Amino acid sequence: MSWRPVLLTALGLALALPAQGDTIAGEDPTQAADVAAYNAWFADYRVGAFRLVKNDSTDDAALAHIDALMAKIAQWNTLDAAKLLFLAASVDPRPGTTGSSTELIDFYRELQPWKVRGLAARHLRGMDGDGILTWLLNMLSTPGIRAAKQNQDQLDAAAVLRVLAGHKSLEARAELLRACHTMPTELRVRAVNAMAADATIELVPTLIELLRDSEPNVRIAACNAIGTAMQPHVDETLGLQPTAETLAVRDQAIAALAKVAERDRVWQARSAAAFGLAIMRCKPVIPALIGALDKELGRTKDPWAMDVRLHKLLEGLTGQSVVRGSIKPWREFWKREGASFRVAKAAKPGEERAKSNRYEKFFDLEIESDRVLFVIDFSGSMVEPITLQQTATGAPAGKELTKAQLVVQELKKMIMSFPDGAMLNIIVFSDDIRIWRSEAGRPTLVKIDDDARDDLLGSFLDGLRPAGPTNLHDALALALDFGGRGLFDKYYAAAFDTLYVISDGAPSAGPVIDKEEIRRLVREANNLRKITINCITMGQQNDTEFLREMAEENGGRHIHIE
Repeated sequence: MSWRPVLLTALGLALALPAQGDTIAGEDPTQAADVAAYNAWFADYRVGAFRLVKNDSTDDAALAHIDALMAKIAQWNTLDAAKLLFLAASVDPRPGTTGSSTELIDFYRELQPWKVRGLAARHLRGMDGDGILTWLLNMLSTPGIRAAKQNQDQLDAAAVLRVLAGHKSLEARAELLRACHTMPTELRVRAVNAMAADATIELVPTLIELLRDSEPNVRIAACNAIGTAMQPHVDETLGLQPTAETLAVRDQAIAALAKVAERDRVWQARSAAAFGLAIMRCKPVIPALIGALDKELGRTKDPWAMDVRLHKLLEGLTGQSVVRGSIKPWREFWKREGASFRVAKAAKPGEERAKSNRYEKFFDLEIESDRVLFVIDFSGSMVEPITLQQTATGAPAGKELTKAQLVVQELKKMIMSFPDGAMLNIIVFSDDIRIWRSEAGRPTLVKIDDDARDDLLGSFLDGLRPAGPTNLHDALALALDFGGRGLFDKYYAAAFDTLYVISDGAPSAGPVIDKEEIRRLVREANNLRKITINCITMGQQNDTEFLREMAEENGGRHIHIE
């Protein structure tokens, strides 16, 4: 039989232990009590009876309770204990009935499976009992991981990769390297991300090879990992003096990332490469970024403002303030000052950098914006198929997929390309409006890290289902109200300054459906906020043309995907 425990009904729900080998509890009453408490919690949690939100805010006491239950199981350090924890590491709770996208958003927000999976993975990562690692690694070789339809083997493999992220075992690291090359596409992306969690300079040659992978998300993950791996060794703000061997690896990494930043057809990969260069914090990345900006300014179609991202990176790196739209000032600056340019060392705690330093803004990094809100249309029409006629997205021209699939595909690449620490949130609308994350009934910007990416890529986006009419008015009203919050509002870490609106049709629900009136209301609401509003549309252009005008009126860009 399968190792996976089954649910039994006997005076309530309880979990049966694995049949093979000795049970974890044995004759020890303490172990038996630990297992019973854990099983009772998990049986409730997986069906939504145990939630992590109280009074519309995260219930820290409930989270601490789960952590304590898992710690007691982990302390036994046996294979059976690991199997129990793995249930939580791979859990994908679902409501009892199939609901709309907006209902699923509320369900996931209250169960917070990304936090539960993260806790379980952390406890498993510290267990080194006999047979545990071998058992985990075996789940990366099951036949089901290559099936076309999602199945439990694939979910288990994804959970194993989360556990291996940052694992100190050489065997685990070797398996991650193998997985980066041999697993199915989505799992290869997870493998690269897992490897990036503890990327070292020794891995950089392997990561450079992955920059040639045909899958954009693998290239994006590799870009992120290269910057992370190199930064501790070449960061000149730390006053480092790298060895000749380290400098050789650095130069190889810069050349490889510069090639991606200049040539990759997927803008999110170019963005990830640019940030991977910038976070190395060393002089040789500046001409590489200037070269990437030069290529970007030559693109005839640039709806994603990559030139602005690169320009702001260069301003932050050099302390210069340069008018946008031309490469000439940057070429002249580097010709004039490149030879004498020196990276300013980071100030020690309590010290201030000398005011005479020309580059006192050095490495105040931004990628166009690191505070972004997405407003996504998941009305019923998003289930319609679309055959791409151009290559403005990462999908090849001629490929047929639904509008919803295209949006999810592009959002995943965008989220992958966001650096750690960037902040975002997502509003989903059809006839109703829901926010991905909120606290105390209010939207909040979420800092991007491994847990947030895992939730977005592994649960939230794949759970969205198109249904209902298009209530664009209320979605934009909520977004702009959110944007009106100040930087010092106690509920917000920062205000967002960039908005992406993604829709395929005219408004058909809500208090206002007149397109010109919606444009007028947005102009008035945004008059003082000055939020940059970018619009991505698809479908019939006569239905979405007003969104092009909305973008132009609010300092943004527009692209129509067809």
